[in-house]
Amino acid sequence: MRRLVVDASVAALWYFPEEHTARAESLLQVAKLELLTPGLLHVEMAALVRERVRRGEIDGLLAERVLIALRKAPLDVRPTSELAQDALGLMLRDGLSLHDSFYLALAVQAGCPVVTADSRFLDEVRGGPHEASVLWIGDLA
Repeated sequence: MRRLVVDASVAALWYFPEEHTARAESLLQVAKLELLTPGLLHVEMAALVRERVRRGEIDGLLAERVLIALRKAPLDVRPTSELAQDALGLMLRDGLSLHDSFYLALAVQAGCPVVTADSRFLDEVRGGPHEASVLWIGDLA
């Protein structure tokens, strides 16, 4: 079975249509694909929907529905406590952001890539030792 780590930028596409939504949604439909994510995903999504409510893009009811739907998504959620040490190393050695470090730490531990729709994350790893571990959502078939 193939594995991928999904970050919050990809999960957000499941609920808020943008350019690469179809590709993100297709990840949920591949039978022989295991989707991994750190528990941090739920924190990031709560912050994301809160910001959309604050800007008046969605109401509180929809924000709550998004988080309920996310809990039902076919994700293997890994505890951040199991990733913190490796994530810290990525932050200190490679200068990665806190959030990106957790996704990449999980990818390294699981031996699979992270798929992202966050160009900043992609730029962070470009030219570094983990460049091959981060895939752009637009490059997925």
